[in-house]
Amino acid sequence: MTDLERRVLDKVRQHVGAARLESAIVYLDQSLRRVGERVAVGDALIALPWDGYLAFVDLEPGANWGHACLYLAVRDGDDDVVVQTAQMPPFLKGGASAFRLLHRGSLAPEWAVATDPD
Repeated sequence: MTDLERRVLDKVRQHVGAARLESAIVYLDQSLRRVGERVAVGDALIALPWDGYLAFVDLEPGANWGHACLYLAVRDGDDDVVVQTAQMPPFLKGGASAFRLLHRGSLAPEWAVATDPD
């Protein structure tokens, strides 16, 4: 696991708690987003106040369509985080997603992990 991945997962753990993380699936987009960028993902619009990375946390993997989830923007090289609650994953639109699996909690179903079709 890279330093970025470890840092993002630590931030997710701080926001959802260790117990809830065990039932969640976390994805990370490792593309550095720039200050002022507004990123539309799922049903959320995230404005970055600094350079950072986006994570998607599926809090109810296996639930159909809209359900509790979070987007986190994690500041590059710092501890600042912007948390956006949402109901939709970033995988709704056709085409490949930049989000890749970072963590599947031990209680999250393996079949619920979103993968890009080859």
